[in-house]
Amino acid sequence: MGWTLFYDLYILPDGRFETFLSVSSVSLAAGFLSIFGVEVESGGRLISCVGSKAVQINNGCNGLQLIGLFSGFVIAYPGKWKPRTILLLLGVVLLFITNVLRISFFAIFNSNFPEHWNIAHDASSYVFFYPIVLSLWYIWTNVSGESFSLKRQ
Repeated sequence: MGWTLFYDLYILPDGRFETFLSVSSVSLAAGFLSIFGVEVESGGRLISCVGSKAVQINNGCNGLQLIGLFSGFVIAYPGKWKPRTILLLLGVVLLFITNVLRISFFAIFNSNFPEHWNIAHDASSYVFFYPIVLSLWYIWTNVSGESFSLKRQ
């Protein structure tokens, strides 16, 4: 609830942080693809393989909400603060990198299969983010050394 309020009342209306995340993710995705010899064009929120339609990374598609959800779970679940902080930092970085890879995938996919864009976009969270988030949550429930119970008393 705290994350939703913070996001809806401060981050979303201001827009600067989400713009920064989107633009930097596109820039890193372009750099990543160019390392592998893929010719890309990028600028601001747009990325494309040369000669293809561009993909635009809007607010809400930059991974921030999922990072907030992941962080909220780790913060809410019992455990010591040192391993919690380490997992939070590693998880946020891993999710950011995963989003850069996802954006890279979008550019390549849209270049080769533009007619299937909607399917790729809709399924991308399940393929890229959810396995990582679920794995990190599983790690936290084991590393925290705590058991969480909703027993009635």
